[in-house]
Amino acid sequence: MRRQHIAWTYLVLALVLSIYGGYSVFSSIRDQKDVPALGIVFFALGLMLLIIYFGVFMVGFIKKKLHPVKKEEPKAEEKEEAEEKAVEEKPKPTPAPKYEPRDDVTYERVSRPARREFGGDSGYVRLVGYGPVLRIEEAEILDMRNNTYYKIEDNYVKQSGYGPVFEIRGNQIRSAYGGYLYEISGSSVNKVYGGYYASMSGGTLQTHDLKEKYEIPSSMNMRQKLAVVALLFGTY
Repeated sequence: MRRQHIAWTYLVLALVLSIYGGYSVFSSIRDQKDVPALGIVFFALGLMLLIIYFGVFMVGFIKKKLHPVKKEEPKAEEKEEAEEKAVEEKPKPTPAPKYEPRDDVTYERVSRPARREFGGDSGYVRLVGYGPVLRIEEAEILDMRNNTYYKIEDNYVKQSGYGPVFEIRGNQIRSAYGGYLYEISGSSVNKVYGGYYASMSGGTLQTHDLKEKYEIPSSMNMRQKLAVVALLFGTY
């Protein structure tokens, strides 16, 4: 830092001398007056200092280009010593205590509750003439049209990263924050406020106007069916 300060001071001094001396010399020549000797001295001295400064700068720059500074690599002996020290300082793992059953203690086997299965079916919902639009894996549903995941948890259909979008109540489904949408009664899919809308029987789901026909897994439970209906036909 001190070295850089000296260099800047030197450069400023050279500039001041050359500018002041040059101004005195050229202004005297312009006004056709006698050129002051001090002005010539300052101008010449300033130019000489600038030439020396830029000469030193260029020499240093060329040296850096021709001989770049290389980082010294640690010697092989120092590397070995460091590795040995690291191995010595590494704590040794404490062996786990060996378990041995005792004859004077009665052990009871703890039974875990059986895993509760979601039930229902897995498979694809295919739009006839188009291809798969939904993939069902028990409680999880992938909407392949927009690559969005949903999961049925208790009585809610939740969108991944978003939260509940539908609520299931018995054989009806509603918007999580809105009104009722559809209900399933036997093989009929009805709009709660609008009447008969589609039929669902075996492995087929078809709207009453025959505009949409889907192939569906044949053994879906009620929650899966309601979620599929809501995802396919949307809100209204």
